[in-house]
Amino acid sequence: MKGSSASDEISCQVLPSARCLFDEPVQVKVGGLRSGQLVTMRATSIDERGVVFSSSATYRADGNGEIDLDRDPSLSGSYVGVEPMGLLWSLRADTLHQYFLKNKVLEPHVVKLSVHEEEGEGRMLAEVINERFLIGDGVSRLSVKEGNFQGVLFTPPGEGPFPAVLDLCTFMSEKRACVLANKGFVVLAVAVYTDKPDNVKEMHLDRFEEAVDFLRQQPKVRCLSNF
Repeated sequence: MKGSSASDEISCQVLPSARCLFDEPVQVKVGGLRSGQLVTMRATSIDERGVVFSSSATYRADGNGEIDLDRDPSLSGSYVGVEPMGLLWSLRADTLHQYFLKNKVLEPHVVKLSVHEEEGEGRMLAEVINERFLIGDGVSRLSVKEGNFQGVLFTPPGEGPFPAVLDLCTFMSEKRACVLANKGFVVLAVAVYTDKPDNVKEMHLDRFEEAVDFLRQQPKVRCLSNF
């Protein structure tokens, strides 16, 4: 995608596609710069609470006016050296002691990547939006309430049978279950705590056994004698 605020020849690309799975690496490339030009690359994302996370790194274009994060080192900024995914893993909140909240698995993690002039006010030269999806194509998501337990079931596409995983989360979270389902597992995510831990006087483990039995009964699950 080419930036709208600068020369039409300057581009910022996310390869092989600007839309990908959450855990997939991508290649970020910039073209159309001057030979040896210094630019600042920035990444910005907003979590579900509205907290802004950002990172930046300074790069120098090669003799062809190109920058390739798979090849070129960051000279300064949020990280230094060759880090192909550095702009993503170095994202930090603008306020201290914040973690990135991402619970809505049906909505992508959206990251804006932009290229800015190193001189003056850092005019933006190009930008691209990277949409990182937690749930893969064809993976189904089903809220479950059976007996004494409730959770969310993720099932990969295809006939199966698939191996199954009971994902016990301290508090309800679907991110890990999604990633596993993308890899070919039937996953049931169940929260250990359904209330604040201080309010829990006793915990009945039979609901987890019910969850395992529920998984065994799924038609796409590969049943084993010792599950």
